[in-house]
Amino acid sequence: MTAIPAPEQRFEANTFPLEPGLRLLEASAGTGKTFALAQLVLRYVGEAELDLHQLLVVTFTDAAAAELRDRIGQRLQRALAGLENPELEAPDPTLAAWLEQQRPRSDRLRARLLLALEELDAADITTIHGFCRRTLQRHALEAGLPPELQLETEKGTLVRQVAHDYWQQQVLPLASHLVAGLQTWVKGPETLEALLGSLDGDPALQLDPLPSGFAVEAPLPDQLEALWAEAWGQFQARWSTHGRALEASFCSAAATWREQGFKTTTPYNPKPRKDRCGLVEGWIAAQPPGGDYGATVGRGGGA
Repeated sequence: MTAIPAPEQRFEANTFPLEPGLRLLEASAGTGKTFALAQLVLRYVGEAELDLHQLLVVTFTDAAAAELRDRIGQRLQRALAGLENPELEAPDPTLAAWLEQQRPRSDRLRARLLLALEELDAADITTIHGFCRRTLQRHALEAGLPPELQLETEKGTLVRQVAHDYWQQQVLPLASHLVAGLQTWVKGPETLEALLGSLDGDPALQLDPLPSGFAVEAPLPDQLEALWAEAWGQFQARWSTHGRALEASFCSAAATWREQGFKTTTPYNPKPRKDRCGLVEGWIAAQPPGGDYGATVGRGGGA
């Protein structure tokens, strides 16, 4: 039996359900994720009557965690000020609407907000690494670990090891011409290491999609060899069918530009001195069976 996904709904900070469950919020950069989280924390403390130490709020970096803690503290303080002084104008419509809804129980709510502000410094508003470190320290005795346990945050050694292991296990077993072609783009494991560092430093970075049929978990050699064989076969077939017409279109375009007054049409020429199609066909014929990726990339100038 196939589960039917719930329809997409617009997020509303004051009506978002607080009941236990798994929910996904999708948002682009700059759309107010920190604002939404701060309002949800306020509602969990005020409406669901959870103590702040019962909540876990995590983000990616120390700077983001510090900003999130500050914004949550400001939200709690402004809500408390609004309850204590009904004449005070709320800083935004979301908080104004929430305060208006909660005023009938303002006495109990003020006490909860005061308690939350006192707990703010010890609250789990942190990074993923910070949460892991706090959890291990809190349960050090049960885990047989020293109370002063520190997590290793220097990832350079691990990234370097992953890059070198991948190069040795996945790249070096390739045919030599495939290794030569790949090295046009990725010089060696050091380049992989730098790329991994870029990915780790930018969680929002999106990668180009993999070629059709590629699987991340499958070994690279068989997949890349099949991809190259398909690409080489397609190139040969297309050049055989369209190569001469392509050269003719280049010559025609160069002639048109000359007629329009352009002094140079380099690298195109209306009457080339060399049989460029013949040169390409001769080069193709000189390639080994199955083609040579390294030689092809070098011949194309990296194209």
